[in-house]
Amino acid sequence: MRLRRPRQVYIFRVKLEGASGVKRRLAVHGDQTLADLHLVLQEAFGWDDEHLYAFWLDGRHWSLDAVEYGRPEHAKQQNPGGKLWDMPETRSAAERLDRLELLPGQKIAYVFDFGDEWRVELTVADIAVDDGRRYPAVLEAVGGAPPNYHAA
Repeated sequence: MRLRRPRQVYIFRVKLEGASGVKRRLAVHGDQTLADLHLVLQEAFGWDDEHLYAFWLDGRHWSLDAVEYGRPEHAKQQNPGGKLWDMPETRSAAERLDRLELLPGQKIAYVFDFGDEWRVELTVADIAVDDGRRYPAVLEAVGGAPPNYHAA
């Protein structure tokens, strides 16, 4: 009989580059995905979801040394072979957090809207045991974020 590990919750500290004092704290279940993390980032900053986005687990925006995780349909459609130009492998953000080997203190880079290029730094603040709350969730929001474009 296999022992079942308790469900994990990943807690992230989030800073928006170039916007002093704008911080968020987010939580996502380990069996949820980077795409789910993207959606709660959208909620946290009041952005819409009509733009491309990407994550780099080495903490460097546009890193050439790390896998790029992007919008699932874009990663599949634009990069069927997995490699884009001279950049490292591109994968779908449908990857579960608990399969990414994230560690407390680890930095993750996120870019939303490749035109306006909103750069966000995430830090894995904690990996906690599930407390029964509903996730993903915005746990804390400090400072107002600059808006992305507003649809008519």
